[in-house]
Amino acid sequence: MRYLNQIISDVLHDEHARRAFANNAFDGALTFLGVLMGNLVLSEFHPLTVIKIGLSTCLAIGMSGAFGRFLSEQAERKLLLKQMEKNMFTDLSASSLEREAKKKTISISIIDGASPALTALIPLVPFFLAHASVISVNVSIIASFALVFTVLFGLGLFLGKTSEENALLYGGLVVAVGFVTSLIIFLGAMLFQ
Repeated sequence: MRYLNQIISDVLHDEHARRAFANNAFDGALTFLGVLMGNLVLSEFHPLTVIKIGLSTCLAIGMSGAFGRFLSEQAERKLLLKQMEKNMFTDLSASSLEREAKKKTISISIIDGASPALTALIPLVPFFLAHASVISVNVSIIASFALVFTVLFGLGLFLGKTSEENALLYGGLVVAVGFVTSLIIFLGAMLFQ
């Protein structure tokens, strides 16, 4: 629980963690929007198929974010430590600076992997409910689209609040990007019919 609190604190107060969260949450939501639009264009909304594709997408985007970020962050932080060692004429291995660099690398990697997976998983929930016959497939489609755009709006609010700008404007802008993405996917699919 303490580590989860640290990750939340990093997202709220550390610019690198905040960027990792925002960029990858956006990726997760738009990627799942692509899954929804692909199914819409094909008129093939079978809950179990959407669940399998959605979970595969969540896993792939989460692993990509976590491990890609871990490797790049580790390389950058090691380089920074080596430059500091060179400038300070001292060995920083096993120092508090090295421990902090490792801790930040892991924290940001978790944020980078979890944020897209979670934002892709949230709009997948209605298809679990449809598969369990709790709601109809048509309701699950509408609910899933609504959840994607709610996630996008929430992300925009977060960015607006972070920048100390108009949060509603940011929310609307991020939702507009979602609508434009949907339109481009739809028009692109129509070209290949």
